[in-house]
Amino acid sequence: MDSLMTEIVEQFGLGSIEESKPLENGLINQSFRIKTAQGQFVLQKLSPIWDARVIDDYRAVQTYLRTSGVHVPVLLNDRDGSPYFMKERCIWRAFEYIPHDRVESPTPELAFEAGALLGKFHSSMAKAKFKPSFMLEGFHDTPSIITKLRSVYSAPTFAIKAERAKREYALISNMIESHTLSKDIEKIVIHGDPKFNNFLFRDGKAISLLDLDTLMFASPLLDVGDALRSWCRKKPSTSEFMPDVFNSALRGYRSESCFEISASEAKNAMSLITLELSARYLIDYFEESYFPLKAEKYATRAEQNFSRCRRYLDYYINFTGGHKDNHLLAWGLEHCN
Repeated sequence: MDSLMTEIVEQFGLGSIEESKPLENGLINQSFRIKTAQGQFVLQKLSPIWDARVIDDYRAVQTYLRTSGVHVPVLLNDRDGSPYFMKERCIWRAFEYIPHDRVESPTPELAFEAGALLGKFHSSMAKAKFKPSFMLEGFHDTPSIITKLRSVYSAPTFAIKAERAKREYALISNMIESHTLSKDIEKIVIHGDPKFNNFLFRDGKAISLLDLDTLMFASPLLDVGDALRSWCRKKPSTSEFMPDVFNSALRGYRSESCFEISASEAKNAMSLITLELSARYLIDYFEESYFPLKAEKYATRAEQNFSRCRRYLDYYINFTGGHKDNHLLAWGLEHCN
């Protein structure tokens, strides 16, 4: 990796590497913080699920967003004037590094700031005459995700795994149908992945928004639900819901967004996205092909994805109030067959 990293840095004309550090802010792409005599930069190796159109989309919106008050990192060109470099059939790109404070977990104050920045992003994109050229197939396509889950669950080759996942499968495949998004809110280009570590903070303020690879034309409720799903779960690796973060994030969002979203609409969207993500983890529990293995924590992809699925289902039960009488747990067990 050292010789490869040196080649990539040289291709972008960033100087000689003095320090290189992996960044753990994503499950799909590989990111590195690079220090040279010229400064600090972020190098990113994109997963093969992306193609060069995500670069084109980023370039198309980066200046517009920055001049609209939504700061995003500047994408750098390489020595040939290209905004990316192909190496071993993978896309590499470079960004400016944005100094920021290390944030371990959301607080109500930071959630307000992140909510406000997401609201400003939505307000800006509602006015933009732009549609992304790249759309990740099946992303946030809930019906397709559930259809695939039902297919792998019923496959004879996965019978042993399916027996273990009866409760989880029942909760997802049945409860997700009760969470549909309002059609009264107009579709815009949304972020697609507004998890908390895609926001940078300094001195208690949200200063930048990262990772625009999942831009898509959809309801802003998807972003709101996904953001709250990410921000309101106590880290690390718990299923505890933080209502103060939920309330503060929603207040922040409303302070900058042109969309009026109620608490019940937000909670419903949060429920949908949480169950959708649980379904994606459960699918990869069977297939073991999508989410990279965190080998320092799990022995296999199956164990990793099953653990994540269960954690998010427990989280769903907690923030919907199902824990009060174990009603969702009982419901799921009754519908396992």
